[in-house]
Amino acid sequence: MCFHLIFNSLQKKRILFLILFCFLVKLEAENSRENNGTYYNLNKALQNPLDVLALELYDSQLTTLPKEIEQLQNLESLRLDGENLTTLPKEIGRLQNLQKINLSNNRLVTLPQEIGHLQKLKELSLEKNQLTTLPKEIGRLQNLQKINLSNNRLVTLPREIEQLQSLKELYLEKNQLTTLPKEIGKLKKLKNLYICDNQLTILPEEVIQLQELEELSLDNNQLATLPKGIGKLQKLENLSLSNNRFVVFPKAIGRLQKLKALYLSDNQLAILSEQSLHLQKLEYLHLNHNRFTTFPKEVQRLQNLKDLHLNGNQFTILPKGIGQLQKLEYLFLDNNRLVTLPQEIGHLQKLKELSLDNNQLTILPKKIGKLQKLEYLNLSNNQLTTLPKEIRKLQNLHFLGLEGMPALNSQKNKIEILFPNLRQPQD
Repeated sequence: MCFHLIFNSLQKKRILFLILFCFLVKLEAENSRENNGTYYNLNKALQNPLDVLALELYDSQLTTLPKEIEQLQNLESLRLDGENLTTLPKEIGRLQNLQKINLSNNRLVTLPQEIGHLQKLKELSLEKNQLTTLPKEIGRLQNLQKINLSNNRLVTLPREIEQLQSLKELYLEKNQLTTLPKEIGKLKKLKNLYICDNQLTILPEEVIQLQELEELSLDNNQLATLPKGIGKLQKLENLSLSNNRFVVFPKAIGRLQKLKALYLSDNQLAILSEQSLHLQKLEYLHLNHNRFTTFPKEVQRLQNLKDLHLNGNQFTILPKGIGQLQKLEYLFLDNNRLVTLPQEIGHLQKLKELSLDNNQLTILPKKIGKLQKLEYLNLSNNQLTTLPKEIRKLQNLHFLGLEGMPALNSQKNKIEILFPNLRQPQD
């Protein structure tokens, strides 16, 4: 009994010592950082206003920012994310050395006009607020390179956005935009434009003037067409158009010679354009949940393809030409009506993941044993009653899905013994 009491006492002392030690380390780190110009306490910062280069407050439940913030004349970085701010004082415009502002996760409904006085500002993060409009003075931020306005309530953008001539990244996801101002075409240095989860029905023709654009994300809108000149965006590498209203594949996409990733899932496509086969640098193609009844033959000519997703379509046959995709690493064909696979599937020597869940397969080709790099194979919910003996050659398999097939489930233990690297699925 005494031993246990002594032991418990020592344990408690050790825990208290560790807590105290951690507190002192944190305090020392904070003091060290304050000596470097970074402050984590507003009151301390206001006591030493000219020493403050960065002010970072997290979840301190601020509802207002005091006017005295203007005293921090050397402030370069202001981080106030996760507070309860609803407004900003106009005095913020006097912080002439500010280069970065992070006000994400607040309750801001508006910005003061004085925000436009911050001529050195390079990054402005306002995601997850309640903004419905932006002041036209935002256009005065001539050095702004990145602005994040995601997760707000914006219904429009001011025309003055055209004045942001240094802007490279523009984030507008999860707003209520129905259109973009034509002035957006004046953002000559823009590289990344993200407008997912809005209500866009059309893109202005002026978008084609964004000649430096590398990534354009338009998922979850109401687009049915693209500007005819979209093919002029010759630096575009990533184009996301999933969950829109495309019935016809936009031919102009075929002229995007540097395109590496194309996402068109959850549309109403039934055929691809002949022009799509010109996308010789394409590595990622997602066409899930469209209306293809036959495998798009154009796909088999995309020699650099690494990742192909065609889940949720209606084709019954995989063409022999699939074997031409020598660089393919990921092939997802779940929820189709496949009854067989061609022997040429064995030519996909670099394939790592093959998913065929919920088809109508009754047999697998012997050549499947040639997929020596395969790590993931999902055959669940088909009509297979046996597996070819060649499947035992797949010694790199980490996952083998055989659910929903009673004939194979009864042999599950015997089958799994053949693959020593299989990992049990986590519940």
